[in-house]
Amino acid sequence: MENFDYSLEPRSDYAFIDMKSYYASYELKARGLDPLNTMLVVMSKADNTGSGLILASSPAAKKRLGLTNVSRAWELPTELDNPAVKDLIIVEPRMQLYIDQNIEIQKIVQNYAAKEDIMWYSIDEGCVDLGPSLNYFVPENISRARKLDIVSQRIQQHIHRETGIYSTVGMSNSNILLAKLALDNEAKKNSNMRALWNYEDVQTKAWNIKEISDFWGIGSRMKENLKNMGIYTIKDLAHASPERLNKRFGIMGLQLYHHAWGIDRARIREKYVPKGESKGNSQMLPRDYYGHEMPLVIKEMADQVSTRLRRKNAKAGTIHLGIRYSRNEIGGGFSRQMKVTPTDNSKEIAQHLQRLFDKYYEGQLVRQISVNFSNLSYANGTQFNLFEEPEQQEKEINLEKSKDLVRDKFGFLSLVYASSLLDHGRSIKRAGLVAGHNGGGAGGLDGL
Repeated sequence: MENFDYSLEPRSDYAFIDMKSYYASYELKARGLDPLNTMLVVMSKADNTGSGLILASSPAAKKRLGLTNVSRAWELPTELDNPAVKDLIIVEPRMQLYIDQNIEIQKIVQNYAAKEDIMWYSIDEGCVDLGPSLNYFVPENISRARKLDIVSQRIQQHIHRETGIYSTVGMSNSNILLAKLALDNEAKKNSNMRALWNYEDVQTKAWNIKEISDFWGIGSRMKENLKNMGIYTIKDLAHASPERLNKRFGIMGLQLYHHAWGIDRARIREKYVPKGESKGNSQMLPRDYYGHEMPLVIKEMADQVSTRLRRKNAKAGTIHLGIRYSRNEIGGGFSRQMKVTPTDNSKEIAQHLQRLFDKYYEGQLVRQISVNFSNLSYANGTQFNLFEEPEQQEKEINLEKSKDLVRDKFGFLSLVYASSLLDHGRSIKRAGLVAGHNGGGAGGLDGL
């Protein structure tokens, strides 16, 4: 027996569009190669150290070598294991070029819907509400399901014609959630790379998703939590007690329950406004770092993010540090935070981060670090600390302002710590990166 009357639920016509193996496809088209039948991986730190991170694999690389995205270089098979690996092309990411291409793809999608009806979910995936515009492109006397399929196919063809990149589309005449589920669980397997899921398909399609973690919003940790409650499938989730889910997971539990029935009342035009804001940064270190090398990295990251705080006239009241250890170390790492007197001072923030590191670090090799500043307050004035000399505080404030003025005019690298020139310094090496990876903007196709 159904728990919801779908006739009372809102409906529109959604297309969830995913660029197929986007980074890898871009690199293959740039080289004049077939994106579907050539093996290529985009790997950060594509060197011989085995420390690289595979950000994207072409469909052929996934099929012939058994690769997935977000794999490690050491997981690549050897020629002894798989002779096909000799044909694999390995390239560094060029993030700025991928971003530029994404902007062009967004412009293509805007030919079919207003900007207000488009939500770009990530650099390679976005959703568009075609409900208000379907009748502009197809006759009114055919079903909305057929209209949605026709326009979605036109978008696919338009993107491929202009960029050479293939796309998959999950469609729904019901809601965004079902379009996303259609994309992830069926469209990518179909020959036309499209699939349609509606309210009427929930019990036959959504409930039959084989792996519960393939359902949107359920990761490996949530899978284990649900398993501990005796919930193994989406059908189990749909028939679980809402009260029990709410008690265990709060509002997230109720959301999962509704999603299991295909219920999602979100609308693209109803933009989400976050209750809290934060500033942060993270980086995968180029090699395993020893504990005595970390203070410089911490100081550099504090300097970078505190500069962003001051540009927004913001002060952080909560400081967070995340450390991930090398894969051969015992213990995955730690993630800790502390409340502080609101500050935007680079030196103070570095000291807070260092205290967290010293308190929880136990001597392992470090491979990844993240910092995050939250509980932000905004003010143009300055509140002096009563326990420190006001003259010294004023001197430090003026120094930070002068440093920001120089960097705003001449770039971040115009003022860096002398210690950043050391081998384990990261600020100078990371200055040209986009999202932590090679931007690739200036070099074009050099080295191809």
